[in-house]
Amino acid sequence: MASNYSSLTAKQKKVYMVIESYIKTHGIPPTVREIGELVGEKTPGAVQGILNRLEQKGVIKRQLGAARSIQLVSPDDQLYSKPVFVPKIKKISKRNLNDLTNIYNIELYHPFSPQVLQEDGDYLVSDCPADGLAESGFGADDIVLVNRNAELKPGDIVLAFYETISLLRKYYPESDGTITLKADSKVIDRENFKPDEVTIIGRVEGRYTRF
Repeated sequence: MASNYSSLTAKQKKVYMVIESYIKTHGIPPTVREIGELVGEKTPGAVQGILNRLEQKGVIKRQLGAARSIQLVSPDDQLYSKPVFVPKIKKISKRNLNDLTNIYNIELYHPFSPQVLQEDGDYLVSDCPADGLAESGFGADDIVLVNRNAELKPGDIVLAFYETISLLRKYYPESDGTITLKADSKVIDRENFKPDEVTIIGRVEGRYTRF
């Protein structure tokens, strides 16, 4: 609880407690819409106004333009770790394959705990391809966290791109220099590729399911 919590109005305390409870339950901060639903406030502008006053009173911090960026400020500012914001891309295509995180292809930024990311990683978030590893638990409504700087090992799950299709596959390098990409289910009837036929975007290091 922030040291100046007692200076808040009843409505501000209610919003603060909702944020605190949501973070403890879900591990991430709520959105403005979710706060409104939890406190019974239908107008996003009204919620923003309360958040502005909470920020002015020094009990929360936010990062401008980033989703789920609310942080509670503890007396020593160490109760909550600062999130790392990872871009979620809109699409993967031949046109943007070499520049997936250009400003026009970023949908929003997702906050992640720094404890789940490697310091030398280069991360992006993407919608899960519809085909690929359904039997392994990956669904079309999932999003995946991809490390583009990871050193790949046999059996790693990777996000790849072939011709016009994004693929989720298990990666196996072959002794002849080709790459085998194994799937539970597939829309293309092949598994072995020459290196110049397929682009490995990166290793999948997280899967997040929408319920």
